[in-house]
Amino acid sequence: MYVAAPALRTLSEIIVSPNVGAVHLRRVGEVLVAWAEMNERILGTDKSPIRGDDLDELLFSIADIEDAYVEAWHACEEGTNDWRTAEGLSALEATLRRAAEYFLEVASRRG
Repeated sequence: MYVAAPALRTLSEIIVSPNVGAVHLRRVGEVLVAWAEMNERILGTDKSPIRGDDLDELLFSIADIEDAYVEAWHACEEGTNDWRTAEGLSALEATLRRAAEYFLEVASRRG
C-alpha cells in the first residue's frame, strides 16, 4: 500500500484549519476517496497490480502531485491573510482538485 504520511498530515491540517472554506473541505474529501481508490488499483484489489517500472514512474508522479498541494498549503499558512484570501486559497483548491482528478485517473487505469 502506498502511504504518504506528509501528504496525509497536510490534509488533516487543512481539515482542522479555521482559514479554509467548504470548498477546501470538499476537495480534501475528494482527495481522500480518490487516494483510497488509487491504492486499491495499485495493489490490484480488483485488477492486476501495478508493478515494476510502471509503479516506479507512478510513485514519482504521485509524489509530485502531493508535493504541489503540500506546498500550496504551506504557502497559505505562511502568507498574509490578504494574500491567502486573494491567491493562496484558490491555488490550494486547484492543487487539491488536480490531485483528486489524477488519483481517480490512476484508479481507472486498466490492468
